[in-house]
Amino acid sequence: MTTYHLDLGDNRTEALDSVTQLTLAGTELDIDAFAAGDAKAPVPLWGDVVLARGGSRHQATTAWVEDVENTDTHQDVILIAGDPADPTSRRIRLVDAWASSSYHLDEDDDPDAFMITFADIAVEK
Repeated sequence: MTTYHLDLGDNRTEALDSVTQLTLAGTELDIDAFAAGDAKAPVPLWGDVVLARGGSRHQATTAWVEDVENTDTHQDVILIAGDPADPTSRRIRLVDAWASSSYHLDEDDDPDAFMITFADIAVEK
């Protein structure tokens, strides 16, 4: 299983426990197969994906989820499949993304997992 990182830009990267439930235009796909593939579509591929956070949490990720959860504020984000320092690691760009829901296992404000909804997706090499 591939290790994924969420990259919000400006050196704000967080390792993720898992990336699951990638859904594109209503069809669920395996994230590892999608990242390894050469998907190109003539139209935007909207969808969503669930990200589970690990123990090493970046405060910027928590702040981003709070800023974009169910609001009109959207931002492009990148999922990195592999080591963020490795230039050959695949980057999955989620265009016009926002946190459509978050999941808390306890009472703190720090979400343990969240769903990102996006307007388009592209694998960058």
